[in-house]
Amino acid sequence: MGALIARLPLLLLALGLWLPAPTHAARILGIFPTPSISHQLPYQAVLKALAARGHQITVISPDPLKEPVANYSDVDLSFSYEDFRQSITFAGMADVNPIRMMKMMTPTILSVTEKQLASKPIQDFLKYNVSDGFDLIFLEWFGYEAYYGLIHAVGSPPIVGIVSLGGSAIQYNAIGNPNNPAINPEVLAGYSDRMTFWQRLDNAYTNMWMTWHWERVMFPENEKMLRKYFGPTPPPVRDTARNLSLLILCNHWSTDYPRALLPNVVQLTGLHVREETRPLPADLQAWLDGAEQGVVYFSLGSNVMSKDLPPEKLQAILRALARLPQRVLWKFENDELPGRPPNVRVAKWLPQQDILAHPNVRLFITQGGLQSFQETAYHGVPVLVIPFMGDQKYNAAKMVSSGIGVQLEFKDLNEETMFASITKVLNDPGYAERMRRFSGVYREHKARSLETALWWVEYVLRHEGAPHLRAASLRLAWYELLLLDVAAAVALAALAALLLAAFALRRLWRALRPSTAPAHHARLRKDQ
Repeated sequence: MGALIARLPLLLLALGLWLPAPTHAARILGIFPTPSISHQLPYQAVLKALAARGHQITVISPDPLKEPVANYSDVDLSFSYEDFRQSITFAGMADVNPIRMMKMMTPTILSVTEKQLASKPIQDFLKYNVSDGFDLIFLEWFGYEAYYGLIHAVGSPPIVGIVSLGGSAIQYNAIGNPNNPAINPEVLAGYSDRMTFWQRLDNAYTNMWMTWHWERVMFPENEKMLRKYFGPTPPPVRDTARNLSLLILCNHWSTDYPRALLPNVVQLTGLHVREETRPLPADLQAWLDGAEQGVVYFSLGSNVMSKDLPPEKLQAILRALARLPQRVLWKFENDELPGRPPNVRVAKWLPQQDILAHPNVRLFITQGGLQSFQETAYHGVPVLVIPFMGDQKYNAAKMVSSGIGVQLEFKDLNEETMFASITKVLNDPGYAERMRRFSGVYREHKARSLETALWWVEYVLRHEGAPHLRAASLRLAWYELLLLDVAAAVALAALAALLLAAFALRRLWRALRPSTAPAHHARLRKDQ
């Protein structure tokens, strides 16, 4: 014991050296324009945790907090929901490929950005907050580059890009991270990391198209908006896009695929997933408890509305559900569901995480949104996934390749395919067992995600933007990055060597030929 006490000063010194230097209470601005609560939940989780650590947080978003949090204030852009929902029919996007999807989404993204920048909340923010400045910016990095003008207006602090799903070619390109389409499927495509030749071909084309689209459409359109609202002084959009300090992806290889990452690209998962469960309403708790054959939970998330499904699809689903011995709990957005069978219960809103935690829930029918995927992975419930848009097909491919569920294409949905897909998962215990193992891996990484996010954000603050993390590839032109200039130099050198060799051989040949010429001329004279 005495020896331990004698060594205590050395131990404390070592601990002090290991711990990071304290970070001052910073002023942090979050800019999260997308009108979708599923996007906002992981962002809110990080910024609420930063507020709890004493940082002063301001958030520009369409989803202000419903309950006040100390050190946290909102700039309310909830008006954005109306136009966003009216401009996109999410239920009609199930058969749209990534390129067409991006073409459909681009006008909406640009329109949302324009109306937000012109709005009174943003103009008031610029009027009263610019002089104080901010120490760090969180920016949802997906097509909102005109907001770089606002970032410039508040002093151009370091930028942390954050995305509520896995990375796309556009995010990896912006931060200089390698992105090999032979093994890394595009997040808007429905492929796993084991692609066929034709899938690799399509994936490579999609990656190139996304890069072209951002360079030739998104950047120029955002540049026009930036100049309209912030004038000539901010730097070009392309320059700021390549100046991110950190990129946080809200998906992790445990629900994604392993890939090579730079040190300033951080994968996190389940930021919004609660470890503790909350009490369910008494009647719902009793209904779940009384399900002797188990419960099927059915929700298509916050964007795809079950009430908007085509009537023939809706009736097919109802007929399939009526054949089940299990009870079915369905998030359905209307008060009534005509033709609802007695084993089906509907509600406009349901506490999804607490329902998935109930031991009687045996299957989750989901659209495959990442936040729903993370919640069911945490609680270990197998899935039937019916993907529609965005990264949902990508997530579905991961679920299928991991053996934790089955996928049903919406175009193929009828009574028989729906019933067969449900019973396949329910009647095969292998799905539940594989999900149990999958959940064990997932929980281990989810447990450290929020702590990791806080450490990296404060690291960027401590090191003034951490420019030492940035990739050298950002300083290279595209042809330099692809080594085309090196290949051209090697090809020219090889060509020069070949030409020199040919020239030398020709001279040698000419040098050897005259030795036979005199005899030839002598024969000619003799003949004469």
